Amino acid sequence: KDLEQQNRELDAQKNELNAQAMELTQQNAELEAHKGQLAEASRQKTSFISNMSHELRTPLNSVIALSGVLNRRLAGQIPDEEYSYLEVIERNGKQLLALINDILDLSRIEAGREELEIAQFEPGHLVAEVVASINPLARQKNIELAYTPAPGLAPMRSDAGKIRHILQNLLGNAVKFTDAGRAEICARQTGAEIQITVRDTGIGIAQDQLALIFDEFKQADGSNSRRFGGTGLGLTIARKYARLLGGEITVESVLGQGSVFTLRLPLHLDEDFKVMSEANESHARPRVPPVSSGAASDSEQKTLLVVEDSEPAVIQLQDIFAAPAYRILVARNGHEALELFQHTLPDAILLDLMMPGMDGFELLKTVRNVERTAHLPVLILTAKAITKEELRFLKSNHVHQLIQKGDINRAELLDAVAGLFRPATAKATKPKPSRQTIEGKPRLLVVEDNPDNMLTVKALMAGDFTVIEATDGLAAVQQARKHQPHLILMDIALPVIDGIQAFKQIRQDTACQGIPVIALTASAMTSDREAILAYGFDGYIPKPIDHQEFMHTIREVLYGE
Repeated sequence: KDLEQQNRELDAQKNELNAQAMELTQQNAELEAHKGQLAEASRQKTSFISNMSHELRTPLNSVIALSGVLNRRLAGQIPDEEYSYLEVIERNGKQLLALINDILDLSRIEAGREELEIAQFEPGHLVAEVVASINPLARQKNIELAYTPAPGLAPMRSDAGKIRHILQNLLGNAVKFTDAGRAEICARQTGAEIQITVRDTGIGIAQDQLALIFDEFKQADGSNSRRFGGTGLGLTIARKYARLLGGEITVESVLGQGSVFTLRLPLHLDEDFKVMSEANESHARPRVPPVSSGAASDSEQKTLLVVEDSEPAVIQLQDIFAAPAYRILVARNGHEALELFQHTLPDAILLDLMMPGMDGFELLKTVRNVERTAHLPVLILTAKAITKEELRFLKSNHVHQLIQKGDINRAELLDAVAGLFRPATAKATKPKPSRQTIEGKPRLLVVEDNPDNMLTVKALMAGDFTVIEATDGLAAVQQARKHQPHLILMDIALPVIDGIQAFKQIRQDTACQGIPVIALTASAMTSDREAILAYGFDGYIPKPIDHQEFMHTIREVLYGE
């Protein structure tokens, strides 16, 4: 009887555990569904921002570029008062562009796509440059702008562009929100850290608003009667940049008396330092989109080195990559992999992290420090729970992707491995135009459906080029065949067929294959640029057009300068 009673109790416990397991499975399914919804919402947000930036940049292109053309051509030709209107138009056009760029910057940071450019520079010189750029506004408001360089500042190794962006925002706000008195900036070194303080005698910030000023689209004064404009993104981006660089921004303020913003940053940032967003902490960012099949990205057989000590995992991978597109080599630990490199260089590495002798972390570090293997693509397959510091190490050592072991999706793994070879293939197949010998004016085919943008490009180029026009993608193909231009400027969003399809048809025509084609587009997201160049375009120029960048890109593509 006692045994029967115990069996009944065990059966009851088993049923209870089964019920809990089913409930947990259901909760996991709901969490996965919710995660998918969030990912889709994020994708739609990025797509919306990209599309809106395109629509806003198109008219801005005409405003900024043509006002600049007139500014140069009409100097001394019209009355000074009327000439000053051009400066107003150009200045306000650039202000609108700055607002759009703020939104794009925020989107890139949130998507984990913001890249750091680490180099050594003198922080004192950088601060002086920012002060010089803000000085005209301070003089216009009769505000004293003070900067006394601190002696003995050590050189910094960080991203100077992003620090400049932060300081321009902080110092610009100090001048903007000060009606009388002064704004000052000072920098000092405290150990391995630099501290830059921006102080003003402006309107100040109420204590209950201090916690909000770094939030997106929030301002200390959000009322309809507020005196100062702006999107409320400047301080948000400044703080996010500071944190990307391993630092922080703090603020102290008294309403009606002024504010003090303090930026603290490490003096030295490692070359590949990145801070991943919470959303990306479980995976290193893939550099290329997945392909639709498991085949490698070209017809040649690819050699994969599997560094793995688990026999079941090796068997699984050998089964997955049994197709003719791949040849599998196996090393049971890091030492075996290094010995194999002495006589064979694989095309890519599938690397486990937890192995006896030399683990995956140590092997990866060694691989990246040897010139012969430094650029091998590496995909991590591991069951280990990755810490933030370990993820940072993997990312700084250029890991293509991180996949958790367990229920590995065969198709997704094949896609990920095929993606390892996509960058090299895209680069190899991109036609490289040779330097052209041109007699007389070069023929330039401009493909643009917006009349204002067409007028803008013609105004910039008509003096040096014979301009041929096309207003849709099909006409572009026909004009390219008819006139054999020396260069094509191709908008992407076009009627009939878009710029991508027109580009492909031009490349497929034997007579037109050698014509260099530059994408001229208002699609300004980083992902847009990468996707467009991946098709094989010879250059990329974003709208609104920056005249110097525009001409430099054209000379580089057309003449190899």
